[in-house]
Formats: sequence, C-alpha cells, structure tokens
Amino acid sequence: MKHKISTPVVEFNGQVAGVWFTNGEAETDSEGAIAYFERHGYTVEPIEEDGQGDDTKQVPAEPKPKPTGRAAKGD
Repeated sequence: MKHKISTPVVEFNGQVAGVWFTNGEAETDSEGAIAYFERHGYTVEPIEEDGQGDDTKQVPAEPKPKPTGRAAKGD
C-alpha cells in the first residue's frame, strides 16, 4: 500500500532512504522506507487507492469443460 510521506522540513527537495521528495512530500510503497520515516519523525499517511489508474484488466477464466464418457461416471 502506498503512503504519503511529509518531511519535517517543508521545502526539502532531495532523496532520503531511496525516496525522492519534492517540497517536503513524497509517496512510496517501500515497507523499509516507511519504517525508517516513522522512526525518524516524518509524517506517514496511508493513501486510499480507488482503483483508478490501474491499467491491468482482469479477464475471467474460462470454465473447465465437464468430463464426458466413462471417466465422468467414476468407473
């Protein structure tokens, strides 16, 4: 899950723990980075994902054909 990270320095632009900040804000889904920011006084907020922007489409699987003949009768 993505999290919004805010630095203690509002104007900060740069990289911390592998995450790039612009004007003191960034987003990441790196659990290690999130834990680092929580330990070091950054504001960490989960981002609610609404499903928009997801390019992947789920296609339902085709049903398996029903067995026919003698094997279907359990012989």
